[in-house]
Amino acid sequence: MIFSLFRRIFLTLIILIALSVISYAIFMRDPVNAIFAEPYIYSGYLNYTQNLLRGDLGITYNGGNSLRSLILTVLPPTLELCFAAMLLALLIGLPLGLLGAFQRQNACGKIISAVSSLGLSVPVFWIAPLLLYFAAVQGWEISAVGQYNLLYEIEHVTGFALIDIWFNHEPYRIKIIQNVLQHLALPTMVLAILPTMDITRLVKQRAEWILTQNYVKFSQTRGWNGLSILRKYILRHTLPVIIPQLPRLVTFVLAQAMLIEGTLGWPGIGRWLMDAVAHQDYNSISAGVIVIGLFIILINMLTEIIMFVIDPFNKKGWYAR
Repeated sequence: MIFSLFRRIFLTLIILIALSVISYAIFMRDPVNAIFAEPYIYSGYLNYTQNLLRGDLGITYNGGNSLRSLILTVLPPTLELCFAAMLLALLIGLPLGLLGAFQRQNACGKIISAVSSLGLSVPVFWIAPLLLYFAAVQGWEISAVGQYNLLYEIEHVTGFALIDIWFNHEPYRIKIIQNVLQHLALPTMVLAILPTMDITRLVKQRAEWILTQNYVKFSQTRGWNGLSILRKYILRHTLPVIIPQLPRLVTFVLAQAMLIEGTLGWPGIGRWLMDAVAHQDYNSISAGVIVIGLFIILINMLTEIIMFVIDPFNKKGWYAR
């Protein structure tokens, strides 16, 4: 187990070094930064890495603001979108997948299979403006851009609007909560399409395989109803299969969120990076690459820890390796 732990730490360090090299290469695209790094590239890389370890990301040349404060402002809205979309995908995808497995011989199960396969090819960057236009034409309240109405003032505490509104003691706080949820609804629904379809497909395939096992058929002959089989066998053996897929799904949702933030006027890190690219602000681009890479590494580490705790076979694998 100790050898496996050191191996994972070593692989993580290699990924971090590669990430810092990529970020430094982007950083050196700026002529001003290249001048300061002369005459030795490696000495400039060492100074850059030391600043990163101290949490100093530098400043943006488009305004001279601290990049760390800017990222702490634009990253939470994007993460809020990702977490809301993943929560909605789990709440919809799990029941749909289970329903499709139990009704696999009927038209309902076949429709769920077809929709889940077709939904994986939906272009989010195309569906987002269409839904926004349709909601606006129909006069729906969710046809709103931005994180909330600028008429309201929410104190920046965590950066997550759904959390910061509870620190607001204004008498019209209920209206602020309603406004935040209205602005969050449309981008969340758009981003939840692909992970919902993927979770539905994974759950359906796993549940169908479990229903074909002999111990499930034996339980059915003993008179167990569907709810007992669902609680005793299917949920227990299906949920651990979804957890290893969460890093991939979260990364995919993060990439999709960065694409649609400009369309929906969401003040997230994707929109901020697009502006940095337009202004050739290489300091901001390199800092954004570092932050997004660290977030993905953190998600993978948390997933491995969860799997180590809840999955006995995975825990056994740590000792075997």
